[in-house]
Amino acid sequence: MKRIISFIMVTLLTVVSAFANIAEGVSGDCNWVIDNDGNLTIFSESDDIADLGTWVGDSAPWSNYKDSIITVAFSSPVNAKTCACMFKGCTNLNAVYLDNFYTNEVTDMSYMFADCTSLEVVEFNMAMSAQDEMFNQSRDNFLTGSVTNMASMFEGCKSLHSFYLQNLDIHSVTNFSDMFAGCSSLENMNLTVNKNANGSSLTAINDIENDIDDIE
Repeated sequence: MKRIISFIMVTLLTVVSAFANIAEGVSGDCNWVIDNDGNLTIFSESDDIADLGTWVGDSAPWSNYKDSIITVAFSSPVNAKTCACMFKGCTNLNAVYLDNFYTNEVTDMSYMFADCTSLEVVEFNMAMSAQDEMFNQSRDNFLTGSVTNMASMFEGCKSLHSFYLQNLDIHSVTNFSDMFAGCSSLENMNLTVNKNANGSSLTAINDIENDIDDIE
């Protein structure tokens, strides 16, 4: 009888372990979970948009588990205060889905995806083709009007092959340095600046284009 009970306990522990999360935690008013398949999901139990916590440097809440993250998604509306180093060094990160991710208060996007060497897909709509639209700003969640720093945002993303950003608002950005440095697979890039872009913004776009030329 003891052997039977012991066998049942071991079986139950094995089943529980198989479905256990790699990590989970709380950041601001949001929860985050990395499941056993490496899917990082950030969400809130509230019906309203919830504020994600802030951090300093590359100490995002999930940074200790960066090697385990394969995909990122926001399953409910999340408002960010910073994006600096948000997924920096997530070398196994392949796809990021930014539906429900609000950035209208963000000023710093530097190093957001730096050294994500496996990153191929950054999308708003999961139904979109990864080849066709990497970014789509027809929605009003991923806004860049307050951003001043995009330095090294995609530096080292050597698997990123396409980049599409429509209606880009960069009127406040002062630093685009090395935004795409080391993106050796980047072949298709489509940046559309919104009509309110000023002269300094256009100069910045030229800097980005020079960065792409350097890659080629």
